[in-house]
Amino acid sequence: MTGRRAPAGCCRRVCGALGSAIPSANPVSTTLLIFLVFAGGAYGAGTGASTYNEANALYRQGEFRKAAGRYEEVVSRGVRNGYVFFNLGNAYFKAGETGRAILAYERALRLMPDDEDVLANLRFVNAVKEDKSPDEDLNLATRILSSGYRLLSADVLAVSGSVCLFLLAAAAVIRLLSASRRSLWIGLLVLAGMGFCGSGALLTYRVYAESSVSEAIVIADEVRGRSGPGDDYLLVFTIHEGTKVTIERMEDRWYLVRLPNGIGGWLPGAAMEII
Repeated sequence: MTGRRAPAGCCRRVCGALGSAIPSANPVSTTLLIFLVFAGGAYGAGTGASTYNEANALYRQGEFRKAAGRYEEVVSRGVRNGYVFFNLGNAYFKAGETGRAILAYERALRLMPDDEDVLANLRFVNAVKEDKSPDEDLNLATRILSSGYRLLSADVLAVSGSVCLFLLAAAAVIRLLSASRRSLWIGLLVLAGMGFCGSGALLTYRVYAESSVSEAIVIADEVRGRSGPGDDYLLVFTIHEGTKVTIERMEDRWYLVRLPNGIGGWLPGAAMEII
């Protein structure tokens, strides 16, 4: 692939992840295969695991496009697993389909927001695709805040809220039963209450944001954004494979999207796929 060079550390991480993308006999692959057995559903017991094994074998043989097709079959059966999407992204990357690789990595990231291999591969592919990744323009403070928001997934916030609620109830009971150190228990009550309220507010915002905002990845080599839903409208911008866009609305199989730089335009639905 051609394009700008990524940092050396990132390249090493990507090469390592791509080289060992298909797990052989470790707890992760074993657990995943057990999950796929039950995910076979109407297709028959073990069908999902068999397809996944075939995809792994094809990947090892260098048949990356065929491997991607088999991973897609696993996904089409309703399996939503971060490791499957990660392997799918690696297969597409090796096959030279940058847009679909980014799409798979983005889907994996939503399921495993703190996975270092997914983050490293996604950063690398974004760095070598034709359109510059907007993350490279962010300052250090913004990157730190963005990373923190990504790590605070809905699951993490739900767990932290539950812990704070338990501590809140425990501190309240102890405060009622104990006559000593009342100021200490009141302080714990306040801290636990603030933690519970903060976790609940962030969780509500996160769920709302994820349900109300729809994003997509351009999978066409090149696509032109128009001022209206049709090829006859004025050309507004041209973007390439792998660019992430935010969808605002749909009309006649055309989507009004917003680019990371704020520019809006209409794209044909066939040129992109929703994450």
